[in-house]
Amino acid sequence: MTNQEPPKKRITQVDLFLDAEELEKVERSVMDRWLTEGPNAAKLAELIRDYTKTKHVVFAPNGTLGLFLGLLGLDLPRGSEILIPAFTFYGSAMSAVFAGLKPVFVDCYPDTYNIDVEDLERKITPATRAIMPVHIYGQMCDIERVMDVANRHGLAVIEDAAQAFGVHFNGKHAGTFGNVGVFSFFSDKSITMGEGSALFTQDDALFERLKLLRNQGRPNSGTFIHPEHGMNFRITDLQAGMGLVQFGKLDRIRSRRNELWRLYASELAGVGDIKLMQVHPSSDVIPFRVAFTTAHKADLEAFMREENIETRGFFYPMHLQPKLKSDPPVSLPVSEKLSETGLCLPVHHHISDDDARRVAATIRTFFANR
Repeated sequence: MTNQEPPKKRITQVDLFLDAEELEKVERSVMDRWLTEGPNAAKLAELIRDYTKTKHVVFAPNGTLGLFLGLLGLDLPRGSEILIPAFTFYGSAMSAVFAGLKPVFVDCYPDTYNIDVEDLERKITPATRAIMPVHIYGQMCDIERVMDVANRHGLAVIEDAAQAFGVHFNGKHAGTFGNVGVFSFFSDKSITMGEGSALFTQDDALFERLKLLRNQGRPNSGTFIHPEHGMNFRITDLQAGMGLVQFGKLDRIRSRRNELWRLYASELAGVGDIKLMQVHPSSDVIPFRVAFTTAHKADLEAFMREENIETRGFFYPMHLQPKLKSDPPVSLPVSEKLSETGLCLPVHHHISDDDARRVAATIRTFFANR
């Protein structure tokens, strides 16, 4: 009989920061017989408005539908162009496609991974009507320069801030710069409701349109006269109750994720060819992942898997997606290079300091053995 080492603890890419508080809040909704959007949602919207200093908040079932709803509210001409970074999640582009718009893809910066403002301005044509900047991996893009471009060219702006709730640029919250901003509360975001999203706007008229669009074309439920077209984009009060508890944890989540970010950065300084994502100096950050690039991505990914550590690759560029390729094809070299070389490390609340040190030590071992 041989002695075998016990398997190493699995370090997962995503885990949930949930406890009895969320369960109690959901149970309260059930006991109160209020499952559809109601008092919890109203309270959560109030807290979000106060925290972000935005004027209006409405909810949608998830981030992709939130972007879709925001674009419907902007009422852009069908077939018009919207500029979107190629380095983003597929939902950004799909929201535009299903809203009847033509995505035109823009490259990104190699250090922050956010939209390249110079390339953005080069891509503007007479058919361009809007910009969708995306705030990547828990920091903000250079949104003030994006807004300058938009204002000079008369373009609408919908901020995809799915990964940036609680993040600010020069002290102003993400999603409050453009005509509308959209946040996601999916399970791997800084705070979660399982699914769900929030839309921000300062525009009274746009807010009224969004309310009608999300509530089947009527200002209030319970009436059967529908003055406008609309669909059902409401959330449940079960979700909102969970969101209330999660909102109360935001400062702890911010603090812990930044502690882990600094620990990873210290432990990985000077290791191999690793280059960590840089944060724009005007943006703060709630790390969505600890993201870096290396020319040895595939081998490192496999080595980490053998050591029971989950990593995650970067987004596959939008302009290379099978249903989004242009003819003739375009080249966006930075987005392509990031996809080829990028890896993410976990930064969720259940990663201990020892876990992070083990992850970093495993990476150091990989490069030492090359």
